[in-house]
Amino acid sequence: MALGVGREVEAKRWLRCLIWQGAGYTAVWILWQTMFSGSSNRYLWFVPSVWSSFWFLVFQASQVLFLLGKLFVTTCQEREAASGLDLVSGVWKLTWNSLVGGSWEPEAAQYLSSKISTTRDHVIFIFLCGISGFLSLVSLASTQIIPPNVLNIGVRGAALGVVYACLHLYQKKQVLTFPIIQRSFGYSLKIGSSRVLVNSVKLAVVVVPIAEIFAGFVSSENNQSVREVLADGLSVFIWQQIVFVFGAIFATACWELCHHFVQVILTRRHVFAPPLGSTLAETQPSEQLLSILEDVESPSLAQHLAYLDLSIVAESNVDTWRRTAFFEESGETYKRIISACLGPLDNLTLRLVKGLEIFETKGGDFLKQQVQSQGLNKKSESSSVKEIFRDMQLCAWCARTVASLTATSRLEDRYGVAQLSGCNKATLSSLLSCLLVVEVYLGRRSSVRGVGFVGPNSIKWTVPSQGPVDVSRRKGSPFGKGSAMHKKAYALADILRTSVYQIIAVFGEEMVVGPGSGKGVAVAERDWLSQTSPLYGTHEMHLQKLSLFLEYRVN
Repeated sequence: MALGVGREVEAKRWLRCLIWQGAGYTAVWILWQTMFSGSSNRYLWFVPSVWSSFWFLVFQASQVLFLLGKLFVTTCQEREAASGLDLVSGVWKLTWNSLVGGSWEPEAAQYLSSKISTTRDHVIFIFLCGISGFLSLVSLASTQIIPPNVLNIGVRGAALGVVYACLHLYQKKQVLTFPIIQRSFGYSLKIGSSRVLVNSVKLAVVVVPIAEIFAGFVSSENNQSVREVLADGLSVFIWQQIVFVFGAIFATACWELCHHFVQVILTRRHVFAPPLGSTLAETQPSEQLLSILEDVESPSLAQHLAYLDLSIVAESNVDTWRRTAFFEESGETYKRIISACLGPLDNLTLRLVKGLEIFETKGGDFLKQQVQSQGLNKKSESSSVKEIFRDMQLCAWCARTVASLTATSRLEDRYGVAQLSGCNKATLSSLLSCLLVVEVYLGRRSSVRGVGFVGPNSIKWTVPSQGPVDVSRRKGSPFGKGSAMHKKAYALADILRTSVYQIIAVFGEEMVVGPGSGKGVAVAERDWLSQTSPLYGTHEMHLQKLSLFLEYRVN
């Protein structure tokens, strides 16, 4: 059921992109014909409508090819492509294991297969962009240049498409960026349209000279055609160059417009709930949402939309009847929702802990350890430092959702399922574990050893035998201050602190028994911290961190 609903949602989104794309490209084609209507075709004046209709269909087909390429590479999480070294090492390992009869670890094979699939999708996207550029520039320029040299024009268009595709992948535009505030659909389309023309002109200015050079190498008739044009007159040559430049701007504008449509339409909120007043809304209001959240497959667009929908319901006053249904009497729905949200957070914590194992190894050269470490030799997703924050968007939604639901439970949880089911303990423990390990990557080194702990107020935040370890300053570390990984860690730590403070703001007074009586966080330790071993740190470290939150001293 979940797989069918998810595919249906994604298919409808892409169909909407196709419809909006067709309308937008028709407007671009009409604008092009209006701007260059003065250059009528004197050779085909008796069939202008048929000729123009043919090139219009070619233009639309070229843009559909670009949208098809976007379908291959668009993803909600940044995916790492396989390099040449990865392919060579993979083939070598496969050949060696076949000769000596060894086995390849499933995680390593799956990770390499994922990188190869990503590379394949990127190659397909570049190829389709090349064809789209070929057809786009031919369809635009052939109506204005008489007689048209299809190969000469098409080579420039193909070079334009290939360069655009490479820049598109280099800038990671294929990764969907979900807006913080869900604006209306019309406003979302309008707010980004102004950047389309600016980006198109910039790309055309950069790409057109490259396309000219590429056309000179590929097309043997290029130099000859230029001499013929110069023989006919300099004005004709200048006119052709103007057509090429504006054709490149219009083609690039269409691609940028398609990218804008994809970003806006695919990231719109989808309500995973039956209509209010229906039978399912009374009996199973959360089943459709839970079926998507509990999907065991890799995170898809539908799953991201489900977490977005859940976050909006938990944090705002939108669809309050759905949030009330989370706290039903049996508590099963609430436990499933909390479990689905804590899963990505706990997985992130485990990946961060495994990443610390690289830094804890002897020696200071991080890059050398990255090559020699057994975990990284496997190339598994769980141990790859570069992909630690690959699902940061999901983790941010999950942290905000569990914090909002926990805080809301004080007024809306009539049956006390949040506290009686142990979800409050699991929520706070997961948030503190993730926060403690993220702070290690930001430069604060907390000890995970039991030696030296004599009480909550005497926790030593450095390991005496090793001294303070600052991950952000290790040689070759990708978490150096100012780096992209450091910024992601800082943003995630801020979200986690805000989530914990959101719970403290509501339940803080209940966590402390008699302020000033010396009992401190007695109730917090009993009712809000799990007695089992946390994913990172110790029970004493969590208690110390929680006491700092209660004193509003964590920043």
